[in-house]
Amino acid sequence: MRVLLTRPQAQTEELGAVLKRQGIEWLGEPLLRIVPVSWSPDVLAGRQALMLTSANAAREFLRIHGVRRDMPIYAVGPDTAAPLLAEGFSNVQAADGTAVSLIGYVRRHAAPHAGPLLYLSGLNITLDLAASLAPAGLAADHVVVYRAFAAERLSMKVRRELSQERVNAAVFLSARTAAIFCSLVIASGIVSACACMTAVAISAKVAEALRPAGFGQVVVSKTPSIDGIVDAVLHVAAGMPKVRREG
Repeated sequence: MRVLLTRPQAQTEELGAVLKRQGIEWLGEPLLRIVPVSWSPDVLAGRQALMLTSANAAREFLRIHGVRRDMPIYAVGPDTAAPLLAEGFSNVQAADGTAVSLIGYVRRHAAPHAGPLLYLSGLNITLDLAASLAPAGLAADHVVVYRAFAAERLSMKVRRELSQERVNAAVFLSARTAAIFCSLVIASGIVSACACMTAVAISAKVAEALRPAGFGQVVVSKTPSIDGIVDAVLHVAAGMPKVRREG
């Protein structure tokens, strides 16, 4: 089985390595390019806790030196928490993998009078955590620490591999990436190739964003996590014939 991975470069390589160990061949096509945004670590002072909704935000946070390793951090899920735990942060709590679950978790565990929270994220967000927490009396500030630029076209290699049906499945971990992929395959004139492929989506929201591509099958991960994605890919692989080789 051959799978197309669409995450930013670093995350594509990490996921690809995991899939390779499971015997899955992968082809990388990062549809988002992550560019750090300058921000001052002074904004961390006096915070009750930090909130992170992506591994990219966690990586940008880890660029800051001298941060207390016991700083309270609320992560959207285990995948976002992982790089922080690996760097020795001892007070990291993870929600269930969605922004909604993180909001609920913070509401249950943060104290309105313990000081303001800080939300670090990319420029493009689907849910404003600060605004969502305000009704619970929790003050939060939002700081952008990176921008994610969309790919303008598919690479020649990927266009060729898709058009010649040499890819069995494609993996999507965000609605934005899913939408970018749909627009690019349509613009490239190869959207019909998706009818022969399976899309693996991390959530129902991401699956919905894939509708314009007309995938033959869309499989939604049982959990919004990398482990859930890997399990879904392996499930798809178990029921698929080997990829066709020509040329």
